[in-house]
Amino acid sequence: MARVSLSYAALLTGLATVVILGSLLVARDALLSDYPPAIQERYGEQSARGKRTAAVAGVLNLLVFVGVPVAGVLDLHARTDGTLGFWPPFVLGVTGFLALILFDLLVIDWLLFCTVRPRFMVLPGTEGMAEYRDLAFHAKVLVPRPVPWPLIAVPVYGAVVGGLAWLAETVLAS
Repeated sequence: MARVSLSYAALLTGLATVVILGSLLVARDALLSDYPPAIQERYGEQSARGKRTAAVAGVLNLLVFVGVPVAGVLDLHARTDGTLGFWPPFVLGVTGFLALILFDLLVIDWLLFCTVRPRFMVLPGTEGMAEYRDLAFHAKVLVPRPVPWPLIAVPVYGAVVGGLAWLAETVLAS
């Protein structure tokens, strides 16, 4: 179960990363709302291309967030005698979402955005702004006060994956 969960966590993280970086390559301002406020203010309004790209990226991420756990649960089921129940799919969901948010924070945000700063991540007219190096901004987004909803979303995502898998098994067994 651990190997399957880690494999699907890598798949979820990889596909989401392709969507994130791909959207920035198509339109640098596609993820404008995720940038620090001072950068958003200096840059100004999101372009029409950025809005379209953000919408497509949202749909693609939705497909990834639904499709990968479905494939993972089916894989787990194929490797198991009998029913899975709630917990193995829960672990698969938690592992995938936790891996994704940690990769996003450590690699995409802190390494690429704050340290390397490739040109496709720097918005025109905002070059050299100190906010690009603000590691704390990204940590605060992950753990906002008073409710750290991104961290709460990890077990919730796992519960949804586990609950839906259990429900599907229960309905299909009837």
